[in-house]
Amino acid sequence: MKHASCFLLVVFSCFRLIASPVDTTRYTILTSGTVSGKQLSWKNNKNSYGYYYEDNDRGRGPSITQTVVTNDNGVVIKEEITGVDYFKTAVKEIFSVKQNKAFWKNKFEDDSAVFKNQVYSEINGTPAAIELLLKMLRSSPAKQLDVLPAGTRNFSETTEKEISSGKEKIAVQLVAFSGYGGAPSYTWFTKDGKFFASVSEWSSIIKQGFEKNADELYAVQKKYEQKFFTDLSKKITQKNPDGIAIKNANVFDVKTGTVRSNYTVLIKEGRIERVGDVASINIPSSYKIINGTNKFLMPGLWEMHGHFFQEAGPFMLAQGVTNLRDMGNGPGLLTLRDKINKDSVLGPNITYISGFIDQAGPYTGPTGTVIHNLDEGLKAIVDYKNKGYDQIKLYSSIKPEWVKPLAEKAHSLGMRVCGHIPSHMTASEAIDAGYDEVTHINMIMLNFFGDTIETRNMNRFKLVGEKGYTIDPDGPEVQAFIQKMKDKNISHDPTLSTFEDMFTGMPGKPSGAYIPVMKYLPAEIKRAILSGGFIGKDEEIETYKKSFDTMKKVLKKLYDNHITIVAGTDGGIVQHELEMYSDIGIPNADALRMATIIPAKQCGKSDDLGSVEEGKIANLILVDGDPLKNMPDLRNIFITIKEGKIYSPKDIYAAYGWNYYY
Repeated sequence: MKHASCFLLVVFSCFRLIASPVDTTRYTILTSGTVSGKQLSWKNNKNSYGYYYEDNDRGRGPSITQTVVTNDNGVVIKEEITGVDYFKTAVKEIFSVKQNKAFWKNKFEDDSAVFKNQVYSEINGTPAAIELLLKMLRSSPAKQLDVLPAGTRNFSETTEKEISSGKEKIAVQLVAFSGYGGAPSYTWFTKDGKFFASVSEWSSIIKQGFEKNADELYAVQKKYEQKFFTDLSKKITQKNPDGIAIKNANVFDVKTGTVRSNYTVLIKEGRIERVGDVASINIPSSYKIINGTNKFLMPGLWEMHGHFFQEAGPFMLAQGVTNLRDMGNGPGLLTLRDKINKDSVLGPNITYISGFIDQAGPYTGPTGTVIHNLDEGLKAIVDYKNKGYDQIKLYSSIKPEWVKPLAEKAHSLGMRVCGHIPSHMTASEAIDAGYDEVTHINMIMLNFFGDTIETRNMNRFKLVGEKGYTIDPDGPEVQAFIQKMKDKNISHDPTLSTFEDMFTGMPGKPSGAYIPVMKYLPAEIKRAILSGGFIGKDEEIETYKKSFDTMKKVLKKLYDNHITIVAGTDGGIVQHELEMYSDIGIPNADALRMATIIPAKQCGKSDDLGSVEEGKIANLILVDGDPLKNMPDLRNIFITIKEGKIYSPKDIYAAYGWNYYY
């Protein structure tokens, strides 16, 4: 998923594709309904297959060529994958079988094993090559395959559908694959087992000429996807209408930053009924008692920078996240929110929703509303307000001169404004134009490089990596900017852990977010983590590390100057975001506030959420340990309680075949 390569390699791949066989099958990649790339597949001869995959996601995206050779039984015995990955880092991955032994080499593995017809799990394979996996699975007597380096693959054939495009009709079949450590994944094939489509709400790949059928296929697929999550929710959710008592716990007081020892909390009808010391509270005999002895009870965590999808929901609950601010999503988000509220999908409460707006162009954001002029932007804001959205998030392609009128419209409707800083604009200028919050710490770093730079593409990351270390956190420019934030009450959502991986994540070494849990993860997830997220060149490793250190120092300066900071990850682990805050010198009590009461206040929900107080919604977590003394203890979630319903992290992980990691 992540890394870059040489221009000549891409050019070579493109020339090769021009000369590819006449029986090439062509596919279109659609992102939010717009063409963003292509995929090609062809046969070189009876047992040799070729694939090419190229996608453009705001200047990011892979360009991958894959050659696969099978034996006469369809077993893959040779692969070569070259090109660039999502973050444009060079890819060279090789697999081969020689004399009953398998060999594979990629950017962090160089290994071998006795070959027993296992399937090699590519790190950078192309989507269409899954057709060869299906062929092997169908040929396997057990309908299951062992995987190299580790794990298994399973499949099930679910349903068939006939679709048409013009005069062409075709029967396609939906196949579910499992064994990856997550929910089943789904792919559409022709009746003879050739890849046809991979569809989702955000992005789809489908055979050329059938682009209009992507939504039709997804409507069928969603029913099968939904069943897994509905069944999981029924299995995991524990409801106790008679009431719950958490007895003898150490309760975190967000107001004082201290702990009240040996307290009991009563929960009834989804709300906190009583809070007091053990001696002062009588527990009704009908209440379910949870022993909180030597455990730390605190408000549930907020994820303040999420892009929710239902696959992530169970894991977020297991990590103690009970409330989420969604920072940009497709139209299905409102339906997902309703399903969560009805307990048909596991996940945190989607408490605050951002209406995402970007301008049409080559780097347009992957979701939300795409506008072509200011009037369309003003209308989009009204539409979002009418649908119940809470704030507006502007993205990188918006014209700087549009920011002020868009912000004024949002403010007139009682909505906040946040987001990326548009290209050729500084954070300081965006604040003057009406931003209430700056999203991502790199957007603050870019403020000190002027308003002439292109930041719609990878430059918004790489420029900070290459030059961020030159910023003086104690210098007058930084101090003046922070003072402006302070004067205008501007908040910040740093997503610091995202940049840790980009700036320091080396192949073969897990990022800090995963080090504590690596030994408990399924093999496929481990390998994805070990692929590394570093976006620079080899000779820039130390430079990027220095820039990341400066990034952390700037964030600490924001804290020292009392800027409102809320904890978000943009798809990571909230506990690790807080671990990083602790590591840079933010007191643990304040870091915990950044994921509890401060987000609740920021979202206007503090009357109901964010603290352990009588009358508030019972969104709580019970932790084994004391995060006030040792922030990593926050990973040890014993139970998560959301609206008075109990969720066991151990049971959630077990449902996916994971071990419990504490």
